[in-house]
Order: sequence, then structure tokens, then C-alpha cells
Amino acid sequence: MKIENNGISSLSTQSTEAAQRAERKSSAGGAGRVQQGHDKAELSESARLLAKARAQMDSQDSVRSERLDAIRQQVNNGDYTIQVEELARRLMVRHFKP
Repeated sequence: MKIENNGISSLSTQSTEAAQRAERKSSAGGAGRVQQGHDKAELSESARLLAKARAQMDSQDSVRSERLDAIRQQVNNGDYTIQVEELARRLMVRHFKP
């Protein structure tokens, strides 16, 4: 199979050569240098608040899972008793607000 040049130009290296020349020129002159080794990041107040809230939620999740595990164990052992009066009171408060 023979591939012929049908008028489509090959990839040009002119743009990359120009960029390399500009880079060499700026590094030789000292202009455009970037200081290295002094990175700095600051969090906004809302980001700090969000991080604090997330930490609190993570700690509450562990407490909640411990409580659920204890209740699960009581149910499996047959020791869990439902406090009917407390359940009824909470249902009334939640669904029938005065």
C-alpha cells in the first residue's frame, strides 16, 4: 500500500519551537520565575465550619451505631422490651400537634 501526500500538511513544529524559544528567553532573563517551596492554602470560615460539622457527624455516627448494635443484641437475645407508653407519647407529639 502506497501512501501519497495529497496536500495535507504534516504536523507543524513551529508553534512548539516558538514556545521553547520563549521559555528559554524568560528563564535566561530571570523574568517570570516562580518561587518554589512556599505553598500556602487558607480555608474560608465556611469551609472551617463545614469541617467541624463533618467531624461532629462522624463522631455521632459511631455513637449511633454502638446504640443500634446494643439494641440488636437485645432483640436477638429476646431481652428487648418496647416501652409502649413512651412510644404512644412520642407518636402523639409528632403527629397531633396542638
